[in-house]
Amino acid sequence: MPRIHLRLTPRGHLLLEEADDAPTLDDKVAARLASAFGRGSGYGLLQLGAGEIGQSLPPSLNWWRDFVVRYVEAACLHRSRGSGETPSAAIQSAVAPLAEAEVATLVLTAPMMPEAEYLNADVLRGLWVDLGTALATSFAASGTDLQAFLNTLNPAWNLIGRVHFNLAENRRDLEWPFAFLVTYTTRLSAQARAQRVPLSQAWREYAVDTGVKLPRPAD
Repeated sequence: MPRIHLRLTPRGHLLLEEADDAPTLDDKVAARLASAFGRGSGYGLLQLGAGEIGQSLPPSLNWWRDFVVRYVEAACLHRSRGSGETPSAAIQSAVAPLAEAEVATLVLTAPMMPEAEYLNADVLRGLWVDLGTALATSFAASGTDLQAFLNTLNPAWNLIGRVHFNLAENRRDLEWPFAFLVTYTTRLSAQARAQRVPLSQAWREYAVDTGVKLPRPAD
């Protein structure tokens, strides 16, 4: 198996390189990443975060995958608001730039890697933009909808945004022994497993993000 790692250049680009002291990586995963990073940092990150979700990766690559997952999850939850933009441009508009607190945390928790001293807030913001451009360009070139496009990267992404109805038993109430528990998938774990929250929580988060006032529950 090849030994590869990511190296950050002084200009803020990520390069995938082989090195004797780098961790080993599965042959097929390494080949896919080499091909993607050969097109540029944005395309490499897109493959790393969206295509290799669920794959076992060394810590440094796993950190960059988590970085990408933030963007792809936001794109999955995107809702078109009739702005007249193309779907790919609308996704870029919908995914917010990294917040100051997020950037600060990312810089502090960055992994050990060659030329890590070049990693700063501006570099992370630049890579975030590169990632968005790569996703939008690849999506536009696919000629499909977002769900079908993400399915080509990894079918697990189609779980994001789904509502699940679960029949739950309530042994304390003999009159109403069963009830439906409704959950909403908001993200994937590193193992590509769906992470769910109660639908009520998803509605509250949506209201905060959009400023929409939710109706008061009936008495």
